Amino acid sequence: MTLFKSNFIIAIASLILFFSAPVCAFWGKEYEEPPPIVRTEPPNLEEVQKLKFGNLAFNEQPKRFGLARHIPVVPDWSEAKSGKLLASWNPTKKDGKHPTIVLQHGGVGGPSDIEYGHARWFLTQGFNVLILDSHWSRGFIANWRKIDASVTEHRPAFSTLGANTRARDAFAAARWLREQPQVDASRIFLMGGSQGGWGVLRAFTDEKSITEKHRELYRAGVSIYPYCWSWQLTPGNHGKNVSETLNPKLGPFYAPVFLVTAELEPPGSGTDINSCNPNLVKWAAKYIHLPNTTHAFDSETPPDKPVNRCWYSANPYWCTASGGRDSATGNCIGAPKADFCADIDVTKKLRIDILNFLNSIN
Repeated sequence: MTLFKSNFIIAIASLILFFSAPVCAFWGKEYEEPPPIVRTEPPNLEEVQKLKFGNLAFNEQPKRFGLARHIPVVPDWSEAKSGKLLASWNPTKKDGKHPTIVLQHGGVGGPSDIEYGHARWFLTQGFNVLILDSHWSRGFIANWRKIDASVTEHRPAFSTLGANTRARDAFAAARWLREQPQVDASRIFLMGGSQGGWGVLRAFTDEKSITEKHRELYRAGVSIYPYCWSWQLTPGNHGKNVSETLNPKLGPFYAPVFLVTAELEPPGSGTDINSCNPNLVKWAAKYIHLPNTTHAFDSETPPDKPVNRCWYSANPYWCTASGGRDSATGNCIGAPKADFCADIDVTKKLRIDILNFLNSIN
């Protein structure tokens, strides 16, 4: 064998080892470990008032929707094995095994009336529902801000509690669910909005480091107004100088994904489908773009008689991509509405569409 051939073979072997080594694996050192689990309950009344998030302890919120409070449920998947992630586990009262939905929350404040509203409705349709909390048990109000930090310490969304951690939390939740007697292990679905939807897109990405260990956990996913910038392809300069580990590849998908986007996202933002990989729409098994609709249109407050209220984001970066806020209206520049406007009728119709989508999957 010539020296050239020998060196060539060694080089090829080295590349194979490099790309198959744990450092490149989804669970390997390439992706940072998340902060440890440090809490066994979400914020109490005193903490909620200090955070200016209302006048009810966070565990009082799911109770208003007839749902279970958040308790430590899902074993920590990280090397630290530091405890259990908080979750609200709501099995159907019917006998036998049933389909199950895991709900992932958005980027600020943990689970909210959005997840609780969906959970209550899908329970009435015969699903078990697990509302997963990726933030409070780790002591974070958002994936870039700790509970005790000032709102001025917000940072952009790229962090160790981004899409990679959210996807891994979802995988850990599915493994726990497969051990529960009420769960049909062949029909576990993942659903999330905003950064929870980002986690859905990541969890279903057809990447060997994901599929070789986690492919069979979820039958399908639903991603609603997701954060969708990706290292793989984001038009323009969005996410520039952000590594693949923090702004990871999204799609194509190894299982059916229902993608839902809203027209009135801040132009150019991480949730504006027009500033994201255009292939996401092609890769989705089903796609709906909702006209004249904002982010968080599926808010359901109060639980007894939800109203079509409008409000503004607690994230100071919300309008950055569109040039800031209009001093006259308070809206993002160029936006015809406030950041978030609930739309009960659109929400009701979407739930039926999601139910039909999930029921259509064998």
